[in-house]
Amino acid sequence: MKKELTLEIAEQFLKDPESFDLPEFVTISDAAAKSLAKHEDDLYLNGLTSLSDAAAKSLGKHLDDLHLNGLTSLSDAAAESLAKHDGRLYLNGLTSLSDAAAKNLRKLKGNLGLNGLTSLSDAAAESLAKHEYDLYLNGLTSLSDAAAESLGKRGWLYLNGLTSLSDAAAESLGKRGWLYLDSLTSLSDAAAESLGKHEGKGDLSLNGLTSLSDAAAKSLEKHEGRLYLNGLTSLSDAAAKSLGKHENDLYLNGLTSLSDAAAKSLAKHKGRLSLDGLTSLSDAAAESLGKHEGGLELDSLTSLSDAAAESLGKHEGGLELDSLTSLSDAAAESLGKHEGEYHLTLNGLTSLSDAAAESLGKLKDDLYLNGLTSLSDAAAESLGKLKGDLYLNGLTSLSGAAAESLGKHEGRLYLDGLTSLSDAAAESLAKHKDWLELNGLTSLSDAAAESLGKHEGNLYLDGLTSLSDAAAESLAKHKGKLYLNGLTSLSDAAAESLAKHKGYLGLNDSMSIRIDSKKK
Repeated sequence: MKKELTLEIAEQFLKDPESFDLPEFVTISDAAAKSLAKHEDDLYLNGLTSLSDAAAKSLGKHLDDLHLNGLTSLSDAAAESLAKHDGRLYLNGLTSLSDAAAKNLRKLKGNLGLNGLTSLSDAAAESLAKHEYDLYLNGLTSLSDAAAESLGKRGWLYLNGLTSLSDAAAESLGKRGWLYLDSLTSLSDAAAESLGKHEGKGDLSLNGLTSLSDAAAKSLEKHEGRLYLNGLTSLSDAAAKSLGKHENDLYLNGLTSLSDAAAKSLAKHKGRLSLDGLTSLSDAAAESLGKHEGGLELDSLTSLSDAAAESLGKHEGGLELDSLTSLSDAAAESLGKHEGEYHLTLNGLTSLSDAAAESLGKLKDDLYLNGLTSLSDAAAESLGKLKGDLYLNGLTSLSGAAAESLGKHEGRLYLDGLTSLSDAAAESLAKHKDWLELNGLTSLSDAAAESLGKHEGNLYLDGLTSLSDAAAESLAKHKGKLYLNGLTSLSDAAAESLAKHKGYLGLNDSMSIRIDSKKK
């Protein structure tokens, strides 16, 4: 028997959003739709396979994202009503769309998902071109030149299903920003020339391309926005020279190797340079890339020579090296000289020598070491001196001495891997005067809660599912934003205490309703 979402269920859901899983329902009564329209958050109704015009009229009054991906058809009247919805509208199950419905949906004030459409009439394309927000048409495998001409008048267009593109269509689509064409496996030089003229700072995504001619690369260098070419597995030196002149973020994550000449050219690129596919890097290439200005992502490198580290340590911009599993003391010393208010990510490291920690502690960058599962007291003392945010989410335990050192750290501190915390460690960490994340804790003693209640700054304890009355009373005194989104049970006394918290209190929907009821 089909599950119907009734008025009774809708009203219960409004009181407690976790009481029902709405996507389970296949049909909805008109009364239930009218009730759910009052819900002040996203509505997921992806199980619905049909929708009456009356129900659509009600849901059109909802004021947040609306997900109706189970619908395979939509009447023109329903489309007219849903177009009045203020928020994102997802209709990714629709396999066809009438010209009248398209004309109505163009009025929607929010992103529109129509990824189920495999074809689009020229008239519908002309209407949807007037829609002013993100438009998702990833199900289309072909597009007429007339439709492309219409859609080319708008930006924020997702056409990741297209497998081919005529030169005329490319010329039309190249007139606006934010264009996604990730299923194209080839691109003519003429089409590349048109897309290179893509206006504004919007994205141009061509991740399906596996090869790029030198002429096409020269055209794409003129593109003013972010350029995604993650499908390329090789790049000629001439193409690299052209792309090195591109002045925005450049993604080439499909490359597994890079010639020294190509590295030298790409180093001149201005913007983020993502080369996450490279598995090796010559010292000469590292020397060139160390001169690059902007973020540099090299997350597939599993080893780094001391000479390469010395070069990369001179790089100005965020540096990501997340696949390194070991780091010599000499390499750490070089990377510790990485300058500027950026970040250094070394999430692949599972151990860190005290000497390496001493070098990295001299950084003035954000430092990511989420692969470490343990930390010596000496290493903690060094890292506590870091002038930037410190990510240590892999640590599963922390000594009292290490906690004391990290409590002196100036910057955000992330310790989400800790599942327990001694009272002494809590007392030390409470002295940390910034963002403190301890989302892995599943329990908290009253003494630890008393200490953390004195912490000044954002405090995250989203792993806790319950709190004693004493712990709640202590945490209520915390000065700053307090996050307790995992709480599922709480006594009335504890709820009354948390209701007195002065500042933002992050809670799940049901707990938020309960604590709000305790506020005077």
